[in-house]
Amino acid sequence: MADDQHDAFDRIYRHHHDAVRRFLGRRLAAAEVDDATAEVFVVAWRRHDELPAAHRVLPWLYGVARLVLANEFRRARRADQLAHRVGTLADAPPPDTPAAVVDRLTVAQAFDTLPERDQEVLRLVAWEQLTTAEVAVALGCARTTAAMRISRAGKRLARALDRPATTPIEQGVH
Repeated sequence: MADDQHDAFDRIYRHHHDAVRRFLGRRLAAAEVDDATAEVFVVAWRRHDELPAAHRVLPWLYGVARLVLANEFRRARRADQLAHRVGTLADAPPPDTPAAVVDRLTVAQAFDTLPERDQEVLRLVAWEQLTTAEVAVALGCARTTAAMRISRAGKRLARALDRPATTPIEQGVH
């Protein structure tokens, strides 16, 4: 970014920061406002070539803020859904058979052998219940790339599950 563009962005930030913060403050919890405001200006910084004329900057920033809010609301909704599912799982009775316990341990062990990127893709699909398109957005990649990563991670998990027993429980040692 050239110095004049940097100066222009600095002026936009100083002139509109408080207005954007108030806009978000009316819609978010106080603890979330600073991060959301920063996110709006990160988008403005990255898209500085797309900034409109001076008299249209604030409405444009409000539009970006609305998208940030939508992302925050989706994140909060998913967190609530996950908390509900975790609560439901915590309230569920433990598995009633030793085989079910072994199955869970086997899957957990296989999952732990996967690279972190595979684990994250599988968490997004299994725990967060994201669609392929949503995984693409979360990972910042194309939908086809996300589909390929999901497929490959699933295949690696399946291969990891086919490995011979490595824990004493799996080997039948007590």
